[in-house]
Amino acid sequence: MSLTTSAAFKTLKSTLDKIVTDKTDGVEDGLVYKKFCKVETMSDNYVDDLENGGPGLAEEVGEGVALPSKQLYEGPQTRYTARKFGLIMSMTEELDEDGKYNDQYANLARRMKRALFKTMDVDAANILNRAFNSAYVGGDGQSLASASHTLPGGGTFSNTLSTAFSPSRAALIVVRQNVMLLPGHDGVTEGYMVKKIVCPVQQLGAWEGIIGSDKVPESGNNEKNIVADWKLELVPVPFWSASSTNWGVITNADNGIKFKMRRKPRARTWYDEPTEVINHGVSARWARGWTDPRGFYGSNA
Repeated sequence: MSLTTSAAFKTLKSTLDKIVTDKTDGVEDGLVYKKFCKVETMSDNYVDDLENGGPGLAEEVGEGVALPSKQLYEGPQTRYTARKFGLIMSMTEELDEDGKYNDQYANLARRMKRALFKTMDVDAANILNRAFNSAYVGGDGQSLASASHTLPGGGTFSNTLSTAFSPSRAALIVVRQNVMLLPGHDGVTEGYMVKKIVCPVQQLGAWEGIIGSDKVPESGNNEKNIVADWKLELVPVPFWSASSTNWGVITNADNGIKFKMRRKPRARTWYDEPTEVINHGVSARWARGWTDPRGFYGSNA
């Protein structure tokens, strides 16, 4: 459907003082997904990440005794397949000629660019919305936050709390401890660190109080608030809408949550001769997911 003069008749005369609409400038700079996803590019329709681990620990051997033989183990393979997103908006030639406020009212190129950038944020946020949903799994057949992630050499590990915690200092202390005890790909404790807190916007105030105060209010402000010293970045995600009680942390594990760009947003304009309609189109291709679930640790509160 094209935008016509009948739909935009109020813009045909120079009588308007203000046109109130969505912001179209600076949207890309405000995208949230870049704060919890590792942004990469991909050179083909799909790319695969393969986990491998081993050899584990060395062994003590006696004098003159042969050294034990060790090996590497392959873990799950994670495939990222590019998906295409886009839209078209059309405007009649008459509206283009007669509209007095097209730079504000129509401005189709900017509106479509905004729509595409917002789509990136919503699509990436779905990783968090589905983090505890067993219907959405990664390369090892488990949801992002699961107690049954597999190790290449055998065994499992968990990146979710066995007893869920609401936002609190105690919860953050337990999560940091658990993250530091997570096994690496060889099954040996790696010592990962918590870097960021990701949460729905509804939890923003609670987390600001937890990590922003120098003293612990529960102790009458006598005890030092140790979590404030960790200097964690707080990332509220506006499109984390599946639950207002779930939350998680981003760790320093490589290859955690990823957003892989196959083709950056591309805009095109063309003219439809028979109908004298001006068409504007924009599209992009990307994939998103996670390779190493150690990059996230969640609480299904």
